[in-house]
Amino acid sequence: MADSHKITVSQIASEAGVSPATVSRVLNHRDIVKEDTIRQVENAMNILGLPLPEVNQSASKIQPVILLNVPDINNIFYTEVIRGATASANAHGCHLLISQSPLDYGSVSDFYSLIKRVNAAGAILLNQVSVELLSQLNNIIPIMQCCEYNQDSDLPYVSIDDCLAAQNAVEYLISSGKNKIAFVNGPLSYKYARERRRGFLNALEHADISTPSNWIVQLPEVNYEMAYAATCQLLTGDVIPNAFFAASDTFAAAVIRAAKRYKYHVPRDIVVVGFDNIDLSSMFTPTITTVSQPKFQEGFTACEMLLDKIANPLTATRSILLDTELVIRESSNQI
Repeated sequence: MADSHKITVSQIASEAGVSPATVSRVLNHRDIVKEDTIRQVENAMNILGLPLPEVNQSASKIQPVILLNVPDINNIFYTEVIRGATASANAHGCHLLISQSPLDYGSVSDFYSLIKRVNAAGAILLNQVSVELLSQLNNIIPIMQCCEYNQDSDLPYVSIDDCLAAQNAVEYLISSGKNKIAFVNGPLSYKYARERRRGFLNALEHADISTPSNWIVQLPEVNYEMAYAATCQLLTGDVIPNAFFAASDTFAAAVIRAAKRYKYHVPRDIVVVGFDNIDLSSMFTPTITTVSQPKFQEGFTACEMLLDKIANPLTATRSILLDTELVIRESSNQI
């Protein structure tokens, strides 16, 4: 019989033809793993001469923990995403634990510690994460990217086509007769900001419209006051925009406030389009035309796909891009 003290999880995984993370789930979360996978791992343990784990009935009733990592819990965009993921987790008898932190080489050790401390079964990431860190994390627990995703990674994600959605929104502004269009954007470290900027520029290029470089505002975070200050600067120039495309509804609200300060009427003088369709967009005055992103569905689908990935580790998980919709409201309706 083999010396069990010298046999590693990686050796069991190699013998079973699965990943080390799958072996860990069989040993720690067998209640959410398919029977075929359990048998595969246990057969490998038999071959290696290892004793099979005892099935603790009380432990099997413990609800598995799914981690959901967000960059900033104060950003109200994430509220509906979290609500969707929670609905899925609850339906499957799992706990959803929210973790707020960046995921980079300086902070990932804390996330590793959290995974170990709560014995997490999987993680949903709303952060922009490097390919290397994604790979390292996925070797520990199954990972699902949500909203944000690394375009160079082969790990699955649930998101939207930010470029196409932004391009459609700006083409709507152009079709409304607007040709002096400014853009208020978030940090380019995020995929959504890079892609929405690309969509903005694509729409202008297709319409043969140019825009001054200072009319493309890049902010370091989604912050109302920063967006307000930046817009005030644009509205005191010799030539001012007659339309704004904002990468978030928070930015769009700030643009409308700045326009009011300088006695410009929205939408008669300046048309404003936002992004995300958060609750603020329908409560603000005027109500904000915006790109509706299916936030609840993104969170729900990401959790469903993650749980399926946990249960079926040998089956490839396909990524999903959900549809968006331009919701026309008062900030662009000049009728």
